[in-house]
Amino acid sequence: MKKATYLFFLLVLILPNLVLAFTESLSWVGRLVGVVAPLAAYWLVLTLSRKVGRTVILLFPLLFLGAFQMVLIYLYGRGPIAVDMWLNLVTTNSGEVGELLSQLLPAIVWVVVIYIPTLTLAAVLWRRRRWADATFLHRQRRPALAATAAMAMVTASLALFTPYAPTADLFPLNAVCNFVLALGRQQASANYKQASSAFRYDAHCTFADREPETVVLVIGETSRADNWQLYGYRRPTNPLLSKAKGLTVFTNYMSQSNTTHKSVPILLSLAEADNYDILYRTKGIMQAFREAGYHTVFLSNQQRNHSFIDYLGEQADDCLFLRDRHPDPIDDTALLAPLQERLAAHRGERLFVVVHTYGSHFSYVDRYPQAARAFAPDHYEGAKRTYRPQLINAYDNTIRHTDLLLSRVLAALEGQGGSAAMIYTSDHGEDIFDDRRHLFLHASPFPSYWQLHVPLVVWTSDAYRQRHADLVATLEANRHRAAESNSVFHTLLTLGGVATRYRKDALSLASRAYANHPRLFVDDHNQPRTYDACLQPIDMEKMRTKE
Repeated sequence: MKKATYLFFLLVLILPNLVLAFTESLSWVGRLVGVVAPLAAYWLVLTLSRKVGRTVILLFPLLFLGAFQMVLIYLYGRGPIAVDMWLNLVTTNSGEVGELLSQLLPAIVWVVVIYIPTLTLAAVLWRRRRWADATFLHRQRRPALAATAAMAMVTASLALFTPYAPTADLFPLNAVCNFVLALGRQQASANYKQASSAFRYDAHCTFADREPETVVLVIGETSRADNWQLYGYRRPTNPLLSKAKGLTVFTNYMSQSNTTHKSVPILLSLAEADNYDILYRTKGIMQAFREAGYHTVFLSNQQRNHSFIDYLGEQADDCLFLRDRHPDPIDDTALLAPLQERLAAHRGERLFVVVHTYGSHFSYVDRYPQAARAFAPDHYEGAKRTYRPQLINAYDNTIRHTDLLLSRVLAALEGQGGSAAMIYTSDHGEDIFDDRRHLFLHASPFPSYWQLHVPLVVWTSDAYRQRHADLVATLEANRHRAAESNSVFHTLLTLGGVATRYRKDALSLASRAYANHPRLFVDDHNQPRTYDACLQPIDMEKMRTKE
């Protein structure tokens, strides 16, 4: 085996570190250590055997991490392989994964061109017994060992005396540590039913009369507020809701997470950015409404993925996942028939319904029927910046289709003729090559404004406004207050008259006790982070222009 081949393997191994040295927000010492420390270790490992091809094959997990990291940098521009990204691999349904991979050809080609030839070359060298020169390796081993030991001491010193944390800032150590954390969370998720089995809200309904009430939460998917006509968007993406009577639009509302597997549980449980881990030992909003005498229903147009979304939905009296019957993606309007059936079956009762939509997730053109296409052209070939006009057209079509769905939900509730309230919000937003960073999608370790700014609208029927005029007036009074997704849980309890010691009126937008609180984002390690700590200046400036 030639020396050039040896150096080629070393270059491929260190390539992700070289890229991360430019993308991550580290000191110059941290960037240097991020390259030199792993380089020394790889240098040493490749000297341990003359069968360098075999060594590279055995390092396949490391090459896989490198390929994964390179794809994420292509998608998000920065950030390590996060815990949430590992969890996304098991909580994102296979259809969405297939759609995404089919559209990310540049990233996939990048990985194939770099890593497949590397593995092929290593396999050929091993099979043909092309060993490295023993003298060459012997001469390399001693300085490689010295360099590895020296960099280990430098890294330890840096971690001891500066904010630098190898488990968070040094690839591939950070990726491995995050993988272990993901396994722990997955285990906690698997033990959830047992851990929360004894939990109770001790809830009751405070509404004095026995008149029927219907409260509905519609959860959108990847719907960002800036593409809603109700939020001042230049296009008619909400032609029906714009005419709806009894609608309150909350103008200064943000999600506390940019990942579905966290953001939806925040809507459906006591979990929030500054106390997210309470999720693992408490039950969700279905339990609270059930204890208060409501019949509870969970309707979903998403696939089950053995996550907390499934578990919280299954706590309802009636839980239906449409995709159990229809594995292929179906139009969100398919949710209307089972909703109307439940409304009719429980007319005259207190009813709480959660509707989880498929919404605006990429690939956008698959989220609405072509007959509903209002903005064209909407055909694109891959997630490329050059296709941004087409991507925006397709995305706006999904928002318009959500408008149609919600207008029909309102019509169904009005048809009941009783007291009804509906909240719509989305789990998170989306980047669509919006600024000079050229970011796309969501779930990046460092969120953007576009990923967090989502719509929140509340609708109330005529009967509800008459019976609970004080609550409706409070909603209107709070509509411009700064709010986040942890308010939805407590607002729903207030709208339904559900009292429990766990309800925080300081977070309820239907309560006069609502109070301002710091904007927070729940990070990859389930810790709260302020916007100043996790958003870039361009995002903060965008927020200021919207407030």
